[in-house]
Amino acid sequence: MASSSSRSTSPFMVLAISMLLIAAAPHVNAKLTCEQVTVWLTPCISYGVFGGPVPPACCDGLRSIDKVMKTREDRITKCNCVKEGAAKIPGLDYDRCNKLPGICGTSTPYKLTRDIDCSKVK
Repeated sequence: MASSSSRSTSPFMVLAISMLLIAAAPHVNAKLTCEQVTVWLTPCISYGVFGGPVPPACCDGLRSIDKVMKTREDRITKCNCVKEGAAKIPGLDYDRCNKLPGICGTSTPYKLTRDIDCSKVK
């Protein structure tokens, strides 16, 4: 039974480790990249799917994004990356995900939905 459970979370761990190896550390005045967003938000997946306590690494990731996200282009990049990534996660609860900024003390200028038009993000 335990091996079945570990196999179901294994792809998430592989994704997280792979993205950590690929992602470059943010630099001052650097543009936000989808790779950064993916790495920083990967710890939020378990909360988005199953609920329960929000992992501290999830809030750390949201705060990291806020530090780097400076321009409208960055906000659009984040929106597109999150929208595309979220669509690939079975069982993701969008309402739960939209609570994360409030729980973590960050802000997002839009609500995540399956059909959000990221080009309209201000």
